[in-house]
Amino acid sequence: MAQAQNEESDCKPLKFINVTPDAFECMKKKIQDYGIDVPPGNEGEMSEKGVTGSFEWDGKSVLTITIKEKPFWVSCETADERVILFVDECKGK
Repeated sequence: MAQAQNEESDCKPLKFINVTPDAFECMKKKIQDYGIDVPPGNEGEMSEKGVTGSFEWDGKSVLTITIKEKPFWVSCETADERVILFVDECKGK
């Protein structure tokens, strides 16, 4: 059987501004509800279904999310769109 190969990603970090503490906690909860383990604190790494990413929130308003690994058939744009959906839902857009 063929196995899916993950590749290191060349995806650029996504930076979000005006992310309040409530919005940050909302995002973490939504991601956990989706079945992805989210480490406690303001930074860490998450992995699910072949996609690995990291997040770092400055504790005030700036959140940076980086896709580090993904299946070769998933584009950075597709991965970024999924991340943006989570962020927008919690920022009230």
